[in-house]
Amino acid sequence: MNDKQTITIAAKCAPDEQILTSIEKAGLTAVELYTNNNCLRELHKIKKDCKKFPFRYAVHAPNDCYEPDLLAELVDELKAEVVVFHDIFWDDEWEQIALVFKNVKTKLCIENTHSVHEPLKLMRRFGMQRCLDLEHLQMQCAGVYEEEFLPVIRQAAHIHLTGYFYGSDLWHTHIHHSPQHGIYFLNLIRREGYSGFVVSEAKTSLQTYDEFKKLNDFYKLWESKLDKN
Repeated sequence: MNDKQTITIAAKCAPDEQILTSIEKAGLTAVELYTNNNCLRELHKIKKDCKKFPFRYAVHAPNDCYEPDLLAELVDELKAEVVVFHDIFWDDEWEQIALVFKNVKTKLCIENTHSVHEPLKLMRRFGMQRCLDLEHLQMQCAGVYEEEFLPVIRQAAHIHLTGYFYGSDLWHTHIHHSPQHGIYFLNLIRREGYSGFVVSEAKTSLQTYDEFKKLNDFYKLWESKLDKN
């Protein structure tokens, strides 16, 4: 990597103190918090728990409510670098989201859930950015089509990656569950000049210290081999 290009592996989890403790113990330095209506109703506790840790944060907006003011308060308090949204809101709600976050220092990113073109209207209208979910993209394309993937990788401001490959049952597993496939994508992302978080988006049963440690070890090994090239 050049001096300006940094890929940081992040774990995705709920804002739960026990899980965050496991992530810190495993040696990871970044987290994407997924939130819901219940989380935002306990905002004081969530902020207090998360600020106990020295993580770099991203936040995934709730899919079960519309609370831009509470979300912005959390993002601002944690100095979260990225907020990820699904395209589930009405036009007037998007306008309000853009207004509420106008003075919050963060990147507003739209995730592709069913189409890689899904974020484009919000990128054009509000200057939001692309969260590229590579698991969703492989499902959408029934595999890996590298030539077509490269332009959207270059556009990405934030990336989700898992152990999934097309035809497998590894949906929402950690990156290290498919080592060769994970290395392939990390190399591809790096080659295209991406800098930022690569979030390992694993289901709750895999959010354990042992799994987080394996994830960090996998990343550190990949990173160490780059230094020798």
